[in-house]
Amino acid sequence: MDYRFCPLCGAPLSPLPADHRDAGRPACPEGHFVHYENPALTTFALIDDGAGRFLILRRAHPPCLGEWDLPGGFVEAGEMPADAILREIAEETGLEVELLGLLGAYSSTYGETGRWTVDLGYRARVTGGELTLSDEKSEAAWFPLADYPEPAFAGERAGLADVQAFDRWTSHSPTSSS
Repeated sequence: MDYRFCPLCGAPLSPLPADHRDAGRPACPEGHFVHYENPALTTFALIDDGAGRFLILRRAHPPCLGEWDLPGGFVEAGEMPADAILREIAEETGLEVELLGLLGAYSSTYGETGRWTVDLGYRARVTGGELTLSDEKSEAAWFPLADYPEPAFAGERAGLADVQAFDRWTSHSPTSSS
């Protein structure tokens, strides 16, 4: 959000002086408010169908209209991230999943909006439900990791790269025979 006025007194914000610990940040001249450009928290999931293929969805709305996207979305106030990804998956796909673990936390921006996000990536496996797309998505497809399309958002791309690297590493690691 672009703050230009103090939300408490309405005074125009101005940059804090160079000797202040928050130098350059927009602030109320009366000291009521300092604006911090904090990122929003989002979640996404790489969902395995049990046969080595992973779900990807095509976006039906901006930002990134028509691009491939992973199931996920913004975490609501007071919501646990794991609950948020389960809710988003159910809303967007109708699928029930089991979360297998957290992939990591990735810095990104929300498309062309420039809004910074911290994206928590999960690995999940389908346990039930029937694939039914919400109006947020126009298409769904399942791909093996080696053929997976490039997702729209930097955080999703980084999470995918981590999973692909791990998959390559584990498929080439030596095994011992008993």
